[in-house]
Amino acid sequence: MLRYKSNTLELGADGIIRFRPEADDVYSDTDLIMILDLAEQLSEGDRFLLLMLINEYEFLMTKEARKLFNTYEKAQRLIKAEAVVVNSVSTRILFNLLNMVHRPKFPFRAFTTEKEASTWLTSIA
Repeated sequence: MLRYKSNTLELGADGIIRFRPEADDVYSDTDLIMILDLAEQLSEGDRFLLLMLINEYEFLMTKEARKLFNTYEKAQRLIKAEAVVVNSVSTRILFNLLNMVHRPKFPFRAFTTEKEASTWLTSIA
């Protein structure tokens, strides 16, 4: 397990890297680059599945951070697929609608449970 600010990143036995915030925070593009660097360490440089568990705390991103994963070559090269667990059905719908407009270069989907998100990610592998 690795830590960044008030967050943990951990590689599970299922091969999924889980990101868990432990407090409300605003993330800049620099923060997301650091998080990606830590995930790369956990995966030993291999491509990985990413599960963002942001259903308990505010996970806000700057405009630059939101654009990053669509333009950052390293993210496109390393992330096989990303799932996000959010706290409500309405938030899940919003995330999935935004995904249609700002489609990332890798499969992305929002869920309301970790189990659903994990199942979807392992189906991508």
